[in-house]
Amino acid sequence: MRIFRIAEMNIAVEAKYEETYEYMRDFLSDSDNYELYIEPTDEMIQYELELGEEIHGTAQSLYICESVAILRVICDYIIEREGFFLHCSCLSCKGDAIIFTAPSGTGKSTHSALWRRHFGDDVIMINDDKPLVRRKDGRFYIYGTPWNGKHSIGNNISAPIKAIVFLEQAPENRATPLSPIDGLSLLLQQTVLPSNKTQLSVLLDLLGRLVETVPLYKLGCTISDEAVTTIYQAIYPE
Repeated sequence: MRIFRIAEMNIAVEAKYEETYEYMRDFLSDSDNYELYIEPTDEMIQYELELGEEIHGTAQSLYICESVAILRVICDYIIEREGFFLHCSCLSCKGDAIIFTAPSGTGKSTHSALWRRHFGDDVIMINDDKPLVRRKDGRFYIYGTPWNGKHSIGNNISAPIKAIVFLEQAPENRATPLSPIDGLSLLLQQTVLPSNKTQLSVLLDLLGRLVETVPLYKLGCTISDEAVTTIYQAIYPE
């Protein structure tokens, strides 16, 4: 058993595969205390294996399936603690978190890479796939997690959310503010849903609070530095 510190939670994991521990190593804690214990079963791993084959068409590594099973348990646990996983790419800029989200294949990782190239060390990647969002003291923060995409781009850091940007490919770059209602619908599509359907109302309430308090934008964009400056100037008009 090893204990990991994720989104201000100490989580004990009894993994079947050593590679699972290696996958999560950047979040290893030296604490002996934990609030959640996870021991994935063969059935849980088999479920993720079959689901992965259905989605990707090929079998995933067993340790990857185990890590996803762990994520799923955390997803159900944290919803009652004002948190959820979001499918996005996010980075820290000026101490703020900026979230880029969209359906797979739209270019979230590509857009984050443009920010890193444009701003260099002034931006830090938080997570490139499934970070955790939590509400704390009335504000929303986003946290790095071990589930940071196929290129493993991310850090064990957190930041308050400054803006959420919904990306779409377009022939020219244009940033448009979004209403909370429109943003809620788009955000729900990119949120990892709890397996316990009775928790959906809790999640919807949490997402509602998020879109009411954080600025939302739609960015029609090309793969260019101009795409970066267009949304940057919308977020930081000063």
